[in-house]
Amino acid sequence: MTIEHAPRVIGVRFKTAQAVTFYDPGELEVAVGDKVVVDTTSGPDVGNVAIAPRALVHRDPMVAIRPMIRVATDADLALRELLKVKEAEALVQARAKSRILGLQMKFSSARISLDERKVVLEFTAGERVELRELYRKLTDALKGKVELRSVGPRDEAKNIGGMGRCGQVLCCASWLEKFESVTVRMAKEQALPISAEGLAGQCGRLKCCLRFEYEQYRATNKILPRIGERVNTPDGPARVVVGHAVKESVSVILEQRGENDFVRTVEFPLSEIERQPREERPDHRGQGPARDQRPPQDQRPQT
Repeated sequence: MTIEHAPRVIGVRFKTAQAVTFYDPGELEVAVGDKVVVDTTSGPDVGNVAIAPRALVHRDPMVAIRPMIRVATDADLALRELLKVKEAEALVQARAKSRILGLQMKFSSARISLDERKVVLEFTAGERVELRELYRKLTDALKGKVELRSVGPRDEAKNIGGMGRCGQVLCCASWLEKFESVTVRMAKEQALPISAEGLAGQCGRLKCCLRFEYEQYRATNKILPRIGERVNTPDGPARVVVGHAVKESVSVILEQRGENDFVRTVEFPLSEIERQPREERPDHRGQGPARDQRPPQDQRPQT
């Protein structure tokens, strides 16, 4: 299929920092920023056009491209605002009824379709909960079909929002569309203190921002001299005392003393540092040339 004959799609976002979903606009002309009514899996809803119409060259054959219904009217927008109030009321109802039933669950989001036939409630729970009785009570109270979705702690923080320790709005609530794996190794690479309080975000999981500069630190750390390594500087030979990954520089103690025999500590950018050949570098204790600590092949223990 050529691009000229490929069907068109638009990218629609329903909430801030939510992943874009693609829809078929048909013959309708829309632009980025327009509000449109589309047919979602939960019923018709109003969203913002985030990606202008473009050719659909490749897609997952198992995922259907649903249609765009119309450009949102003033009546659609007024109804969407009214539904926000009803969604807040639905959250209150869900929390109250789950508490009455003794269910250990926390509701963080509610979304009502534009035709008011379906309510989607997102919750987190530390353990498996029995939902049948809650379904029945919520269906009677909300006068419509109810869908309960279990989400993780990160999605809960995204739904609720808040401020991070940095003083900014949470990344997941303001711009981060997709969660990626974050590990303690990323903190170690950045020389951050390994503590639960320092590394955990509002969700209780490792902060997403640990990933943002990880690759930069990883690349810089590969070329940073190790602490104790002897290097050549514009002021003469020296020994490294600390590396600065962000500034891409190192602080060294010069081996040539000053007039008063004081130890001089100077910081140099990596571009002015000349590392010595590997066989002349000190080992990790700084007590002589670096040596291969592994035993010869024929002397290694058998496993």
